[in-house]
Amino acid sequence: MSKEEFLGSLNRLLKSLGKSEREKSLSYYNEIIDDYMEDGYTEEQAVEQIGNPGLIAQEILEEQQSQMKAPMSRGTKVLVAVLLVLGFPLWGSLMLAGFCIVLSAVLLVLSAYIVIWCIPLCTGAVSVAGLILSVVSMGGAAVIVFQNSAAGVIQLGVGMLSAGIFILTGLLTWVLGKYFVKVTASFSKWLAGTVTRIRRKNV
Repeated sequence: MSKEEFLGSLNRLLKSLGKSEREKSLSYYNEIIDDYMEDGYTEEQAVEQIGNPGLIAQEILEEQQSQMKAPMSRGTKVLVAVLLVLGFPLWGSLMLAGFCIVLSAVLLVLSAYIVIWCIPLCTGAVSVAGLILSVVSMGGAAVIVFQNSAAGVIQLGVGMLSAGIFILTGLLTWVLGKYFVKVTASFSKWLAGTVTRIRRKNV
């Protein structure tokens, strides 16, 4: 087997390794073959001295796996713990700052939705108040009119006025609600698009 064939076979067998690790192994065995050839061996003899590329690749892969599975030593664990404690003021403040930024963004979005729905909520509240006042006033007028006709008529007028306010603000709330549903949907689409663009830039 020639050197080129040996290195090509070894490269294929080590394809599961990272590029740098694979190139390091190929460079190592290439130098060994060259050393044998400098000592007087032919290319085929030098390759034969190294051995079967399949067995060599198996040894390299097993060694790589054992290094990856090697448990962290006690000294390393202590060192990591000490660094975490000493670095707490830094990474703790960074985590707190990140949390505050996320919380601020959430509150900002919620406040935007509240502002959007503030007007229809106000008109809806006035409409409900008008409904309650009209029912109470008209019901009271039915009782008072037999005791004091003037007071009963005034009470009835207040009830009718409240009923009119209820109808007008109810219709206004309905129209504004439909409009602000569209505004909310547009704002949500814009917000989702902005978040998606930021994520793509950070990837």
